[in-house]
Amino acid sequence: MRGVLGIIAGLIAGIVATILVGSIGVIATLRGPLTADLSDANGVVETFVNLPLGPKIAMMLAWFAGGLAGALVAKAIARRSWAGWIVAILIALYVLLNMLILPLPSWMQVLSIVAPLIGGLIGNHLIREAPAATAAAATTDAGDAPADV
Repeated sequence: MRGVLGIIAGLIAGIVATILVGSIGVIATLRGPLTADLSDANGVVETFVNLPLGPKIAMMLAWFAGGLAGALVAKAIARRSWAGWIVAILIALYVLLNMLILPLPSWMQVLSIVAPLIGGLIGNHLIREAPAATAAAATTDAGDAPADV
């Protein structure tokens, strides 16, 4: 149960971190207002293609921060590295879906998938995994099944 709770909380934390870091980064690096009509899909894509380098790098940092925060929270709750990896992989899949919609330059295609995975790797290493003795002691009354499953 802790694993599921960790994944859900990690996804929420990852999404919030992605939005916050992305918003702050784009606002800090963008010069001038965006003039895209959000009801026109082609206009949004055209605006994205014409973004300067600063906001594009801010997006990479946001995806890294999402993977990092999501893995940290998931592993802190679940105390298992697989929970952090699931969150980092789900964020990377979300970014992959973005690549199907938005025309990204090739360097962004590579970094957008790698960034949340590197964030997940770092996040998983910052939180200690539960020791094996603790996991073995946390059994149910019915048998050998761990209590956190």
